[in-house]
Amino acid sequence: MEMIWAAGQGQQWMDHILGERRRGCRLLLLAQDPAGTVWGVGRDLGTTEDAWWGIDPEGGVIRPSSAGVGEWIHQQEELAHQSVPIRWDPPEHPLRTARGKGIFRYPLGPVHADVSESLRYDLSVMGDEIVYLALRHGYKPRHIAALCAGKPVDDALALVERMTATSSFSHQWAFAMAVEQARGQRASEAVRVYRSVAQEMERLASHLGDLATLASSTGLPVAQMDYLHLKETILRWNFRLFHDRYLRGALVRGALDPVADAAAGALIAVGEQARSITRELLHTPSFLDRLVGAGKIPAGTLDFVRPVGPVGRSAGLGDDVRALWDYGVYDAVSFAVPQWPNADAYARFMVRTEEVSSSVNIIRRLLPVAPRTPPIWPAAEFSGPGRGTGVVEAPRGLLAYAVWLTSDGRQIEKLAVATPSARNWHVVPPAVANNNILQDFPIIDASFLLSVAGWDQ
Repeated sequence: MEMIWAAGQGQQWMDHILGERRRGCRLLLLAQDPAGTVWGVGRDLGTTEDAWWGIDPEGGVIRPSSAGVGEWIHQQEELAHQSVPIRWDPPEHPLRTARGKGIFRYPLGPVHADVSESLRYDLSVMGDEIVYLALRHGYKPRHIAALCAGKPVDDALALVERMTATSSFSHQWAFAMAVEQARGQRASEAVRVYRSVAQEMERLASHLGDLATLASSTGLPVAQMDYLHLKETILRWNFRLFHDRYLRGALVRGALDPVADAAAGALIAVGEQARSITRELLHTPSFLDRLVGAGKIPAGTLDFVRPVGPVGRSAGLGDDVRALWDYGVYDAVSFAVPQWPNADAYARFMVRTEEVSSSVNIIRRLLPVAPRTPPIWPAAEFSGPGRGTGVVEAPRGLLAYAVWLTSDGRQIEKLAVATPSARNWHVVPPAVANNNILQDFPIIDASFLLSVAGWDQ
């Protein structure tokens, strides 16, 4: 479905998109095409067909101020720096006003210890209570989407796989899916099996690393090291199966190393050990006391932002691209989508632990049928509409790409991306400034553990 509005019809355009959302369509991203037209790209559940709603940018882009704007936030700053005028009148801000006698401002960052990314936290506290948090990002943008313009598809792929290390393969897959749609192609079932295995291996490594950080934030180094040992096991298997620990370049190989025949037993053991660590933590009062109720996302923020991935599923929002849309071979593999209604640090911990078990089961079932030799790839002749989208469930949630190809289908004319972290960072300040104390901040931050690189792109 494609609909284009003329200049001055911005409100009708927005009303239509919000109506489609109420009907069940999900808005994936908002982007300009090479000609400057602004497109809202959506998709109905269980389909592969995209809806494109375009508007003449001279008429302005009306941004919704109610009914939730989570789908729009991740593109707000990108479009704000372009020529398209934007009007956005948000509802009353869910954060408390931080002013008056006794308020102390506590700046943290943008330089942090260890491998933390560049992000500044400005915490306002009254005694021990956090009453306000402001985030400042953009210290190290790489402009990857802009750099892809004019490059051959293969060169652009080498850029997008470096968007975020913890989601390298997810970015490769979403990008490749968009290119394939633009060329009128569809990957074979063998290719989709291979990609599904790679993505679940990536999810395992990411979640185990997140769980280790959360254990560390609560002062439990033994559990932290146990989780990190399991993460290292997955990274080593990534190297043995795909020849790269973080799966860079894995998409173009298209086949597992023959050593995959021995992988199932090791991965099952990882799942069992992860469950054992989790059971120990759930019987550790000091761990539970720090997580339960900490960093609870306010209901108004959930309606406004609609976070995705484990953050959304831990707040009762059940969106999981693997279960909602036709991609990979997930429709042929039964798996549970864990949900918790609490929206606190404990719920985010539980969702990740359950997803570790789910990923192990998916991989175990797909390994025997995953290709050991590269399958025949479709010809690269251009036969599609010249633009396409790719949507996957990255470790942190819904990741969407839109590409416009040149007439020969070999070069990128323009690329747009919507990452889950770019959306989900907007729920962190209200969750932190929600009856929490300063000592809770490291735990709440670790329970989200979003990517700054995915925000800065």
